[in-house]
Amino acid sequence: MQALVDAARRKESVLVAGLDPIPSRFPEELRALPEAEATLKFCLDILEAVEPYVAAVKLQAAFFERLGPAGMGIYADLIGAARDLGLPAIADVKRGDIGPVAAAYAEAHLGLYGATSVTVNPYMGEDAVLPFLEEARRRSQGGGVFVLVATSNPSSREVQETTDPPLFEIITKLVAGLGRQSGDYPDAGAVVGATRPEIGGRIRELLPEALFLSPGYGAQGGAVSTIRPLLDRRDGGVLVNSSRTILYAYERSAAGYKEAAREAAREAREELRLAGARL
Repeated sequence: MQALVDAARRKESVLVAGLDPIPSRFPEELRALPEAEATLKFCLDILEAVEPYVAAVKLQAAFFERLGPAGMGIYADLIGAARDLGLPAIADVKRGDIGPVAAAYAEAHLGLYGATSVTVNPYMGEDAVLPFLEEARRRSQGGGVFVLVATSNPSSREVQETTDPPLFEIITKLVAGLGRQSGDYPDAGAVVGATRPEIGGRIRELLPEALFLSPGYGAQGGAVSTIRPLLDRRDGGVLVNSSRTILYAYERSAAGYKEAAREAAREAREELRLAGARL
């Protein structure tokens, strides 16, 4: 995870900008273009706008897969563009298969497309996570895997909290057992939603040394107050993702989409810095 940590320290920011391009929400001047062309331009413009204020970008693969081969070309181009700007790219793919299939997914996203890290669904156990860790270790790019532990969507509680012990606690043991120290943090991190601070605090007790990726900041209701319980003993250990609040900031602003995204990213970074969150 060291590539993410180094970028966060260089930018003095724990903010991650999520790229979730929804063509129906693009500004008017882009809607006349073919979807693939509009998606590439929109995302490249957002990347350039937010670069001074974010530690990394997270690409939600589904929004590119839906465009077919052209979309996956855009996905690869954006990861390359992020790299050129010095921004590590997290591939938000949430893959959850095993064996050669998981290894193929890992090779595609960490190898062919060049992402620094990936998100992984651990429902099938260690076999679903280890191939991604092995690929990240082979690549030696300072990346790793973020395992879904406690997600930010409301119905996740029905699965992740109702067993005894709760499923999220079982998964923390998996994360702790698989991670290998790689710089400041183990290379197995945890996805812990910013909307569930009470659960996040418990997960931090169980994973005191892990790096968290925390989605849900902004549009989903996550705030500085819900991030604090996730911080480690050094007020670090968390990367905070914001997607729609940054991408579509122009909908709440008189500014153009690039300027509005830049200002939204700047404000989010400053909020998190004032709260003391750092890596």
